[in-house]
Amino acid sequence: MTPNKRRVLAGGTTAAIILALSGALIPTAATADEDGAAPTSGASFDANAKQLLTTDGVEAVGTNADGQVVVYTTAPQDSLPGEADAFVDGHSNVVVKVLDAPLESLATTDVVAGAGYLAFDPASPEVGGLCSIGFSGWTPTGDPAIISAGHCTDDGAYTFSALTLPTGDPAGGGDPENGDVALVDGLAELSFSQYGGPGNSTGASGDLTSTDISVWDVQNDDLTLLPEITDWTTSASEDLSLSTTPVRAVGAPQFGTVSKSGRTTGLSSGQVTETGVWANVSGRLVYGFLTSANSAEGDSGGAVYQGNTAVGILSGGGTGPDGPVMFAADLQNALSLTGGYTVALYVDAPTVTSPAQVGIGGAITGTGAAGQTLVVTQAEGAPFEVPIDGNGNWSFPAPPEVGEYEFSAIVRNGFNESAATPFAVAVLPAAPVFTSPANGDRIVSEVTEISGTGEIGATVTLTGDVTDEATVGEDGTWSVEVDLGIDAYSVSATQELDGITSASATSAFAVIPTAPIVDAPLAGGAYAFASAPTAATGTGIEEAAISVTLNGADAGSTTVADGAWSVPLTAQAGEFSLVVTQTVNGQSNSTTVSYEVAAAPTTGGGAGEGSGSAPGSLANTGMTDATPYVVTAAALLLLGAALLTVRRMRTRNTL
Repeated sequence: MTPNKRRVLAGGTTAAIILALSGALIPTAATADEDGAAPTSGASFDANAKQLLTTDGVEAVGTNADGQVVVYTTAPQDSLPGEADAFVDGHSNVVVKVLDAPLESLATTDVVAGAGYLAFDPASPEVGGLCSIGFSGWTPTGDPAIISAGHCTDDGAYTFSALTLPTGDPAGGGDPENGDVALVDGLAELSFSQYGGPGNSTGASGDLTSTDISVWDVQNDDLTLLPEITDWTTSASEDLSLSTTPVRAVGAPQFGTVSKSGRTTGLSSGQVTETGVWANVSGRLVYGFLTSANSAEGDSGGAVYQGNTAVGILSGGGTGPDGPVMFAADLQNALSLTGGYTVALYVDAPTVTSPAQVGIGGAITGTGAAGQTLVVTQAEGAPFEVPIDGNGNWSFPAPPEVGEYEFSAIVRNGFNESAATPFAVAVLPAAPVFTSPANGDRIVSEVTEISGTGEIGATVTLTGDVTDEATVGEDGTWSVEVDLGIDAYSVSATQELDGITSASATSAFAVIPTAPIVDAPLAGGAYAFASAPTAATGTGIEEAAISVTLNGADAGSTTVADGAWSVPLTAQAGEFSLVVTQTVNGQSNSTTVSYEVAAAPTTGGGAGEGSGSAPGSLANTGMTDATPYVVTAAALLLLGAALLTVRRMRTRNTL
């Protein structure tokens, strides 16, 4: 970093004098409850809350994550005026929290010789304010900006700002009374400021246009704005950018851990305790949320964030019964009133996944932020854009001529851009092509030849699981003889012609066993319950592993011995899909057999009255139990043919 150039960091890199403000909080609208509890949303509660806030000692009213109404006071409940005391006693879901003092905006009206960023009126530079930068941002046209609190500008009277030396700020070890503040760089000119309602009016409960925000157009071209939040651990070096949290998104506050960064107390964390709150800060209503993070004068305007998501602008704070109470303006809501200003976001640099050598016609590939745009610049060439798909992948074709090429790529998200990723690619002659086995093929039993296409007269060199050479013939094809049994293989190939070696192509394929033969149950078989299959049997490759599933559930496993295998089954009725898998050297093939078993027959009831048969005996059918029968030769022939037909219904082997 050169002496005349300083980086501007979001959330505490700079600060500015703020006005002393105080006030109370008005909750979001509430609705009535039917069990005697205080309403927590709707017009009824809004009216009750506004009335309650006119009572001395009541500083804030809001709702917490459990749906309770929280009343902040500066006096114990029994010291409150009767109206407020009655409200608390009359509802079962009201919680009272006692503050040490009324909430105040974290500001000072003292004129100090610098601190954080100094907001001032050029016509009266002796008057100004010290605040903390909330976030780096963009103007509606994409120029750099900073975002802070509206009350830091004295209702727009302070129109210019200047950066301060980090070690002069209290968070950097400077005098807590701001006696060490030192200005180092001019910063920005005020573009928009609102504290309270439109036109810096009082604002109103339930009105989302009540906010606390200022946006500044950066005028110093020597500054580099970073979409990051400092943790103040590196202030001794005067470079707060050495330890930061990147801002990757803007969102709504959520109940849970929250952090803030500001020029007075540095980095602190707490919990979001209430959301959907209108805060009455020195007579101005501001929409936002309450937290338990620590803060102090001069932190106003600072960054309030959860993880990597920007959620608020520090507006005010104080101390409650459980410790610090900090109020932040809702960032998304506040930005919507600025006419198009946005927060600067950190975008990860793209990565390159393709090899450093690519053949003509090949693809240069990589990854980046899903749904964004890759901007590629080739040395001595104009930039061009490449879409990044929803899975974060991008690709563009290699140059059409052999040679060495240098590129630089960034990811662009609106006005936000990542750091550049430089990379070099050697474009080589096109790699030879595998035709058999092709990449991903599964060949049954064995492979006796590997073949493909290439440049006529080129020498093809195979490496990997097969090492050999072949010459591309006049028909543009090449082949080598191999003897590959059941296993997985990966073979790469290059071709060399006129002393130039091509890019490499790879075919990863597998030689798999034949599918096992299933003798029983028969494919398409229909069995009576009494003859339901009690075993799956068949033949396979000696010592192959056999596994069986029945309707997707494991039914057992075994090993082929003497060419045969058998796995017991449970006799049961229903329709079944039996899958038998044969595995050798980690490679598998399966056979599927479908069959059905009829339900077990049910026993009929007793004989009817007057049947002439003994109780519990079978009815007389007109034939004695000893009635003989004769099977003719023709019947035997028909039975034999039927059995032969069923036998031939055995399923074919499938891959």
